[in-house]
Formats: sequence, structure tokens, C-alpha cells
Amino acid sequence: MMRIELTQLRNPADAHVALIGDLDDSGGKLARRQLARAVESGKVNLMIDLDNVGTLNSGGLAALIATLRKARNRGGDVRVKASQPHIRRVMELTGLSRVFHLAPSPMLQGATAA
Repeated sequence: MMRIELTQLRNPADAHVALIGDLDDSGGKLARRQLARAVESGKVNLMIDLDNVGTLNSGGLAALIATLRKARNRGGDVRVKASQPHIRRVMELTGLSRVFHLAPSPMLQGATAA
């Protein structure tokens, strides 16, 4: 089951979106519809938080990509926050970590090279 919490930020075009649950085929369809509505309502700059996502598959990735396209077509952008290693790994293996400007892993922040 997927739950979506959208928080309006100061600028009416900006919003934080927390996805909670599995971003699988059914969760991806729900997320795709709700994120499309958000973009169509003028929230074109989204920070999508995947920290409470259990599963991420191709259906979920398709929802993220569709949202990015829709936002960019309206002059906006989508960023993704993903701290869980298994979610980050999917994003990195698919190359989507670069497309969505994935924030550095919290475990890597402040780390120094040996």
C-alpha cells in the first residue's frame, strides 16, 4: 500500500512529497496519478522523499520518470532523497541517481579518503 504526503513549501511551485510504502506496480500507478495532479496544479519543483519506501521496482521508477518529464515540460524539476541503501542501489544501477540529482548518502557525508 502506498501513501503520499505532499507538503507545500514557501514558493507555490515547490513541494516536498514523501512516498510511504511500496513503490511497486500498484504503488507506482497511484504515485504517478497523484504526482501528475500535483504538477498540473502548479507544483513543478518537487523533492520526492523515498526514505520510507520499502520496495522500488520498474513501475515505481516509471512513475518517477513520468513525473520528471511532466515537471520539466512545465519549467520545473524533480529531485529525489533516498537514504536507504537498497533504494539508492536501484537508483544508481539504473543511472537515475544522476538524472534526479540524488543527494549524497548520509553515510558518505563527512567521510574522508584514507
